[in-house]
Amino acid sequence: MSMVAEASVRHWFSAFKAVQAGHRLIALRNVDAAIFWVPEETAPDTYRVGTGFREVKAKFIQPGTFIPEGDD
Repeated sequence: MSMVAEASVRHWFSAFKAVQAGHRLIALRNVDAAIFWVPEETAPDTYRVGTGFREVKAKFIQPGTFIPEGDD
């Protein structure tokens, strides 16, 4: 349980720092899902894009695209 809580806190804190840096948070979902409105396919600086430890996968979609719950 503590590992999930620690991951959640890191997730929420990274999203909070991104908002403080001026990014627009659209949705904050599970431990591994945050949706931001970003220009030109650039992830917020508070996230490291990749597939390694403490890195996140990024999926860039066009405005108006429907994102079903759990499919982001």
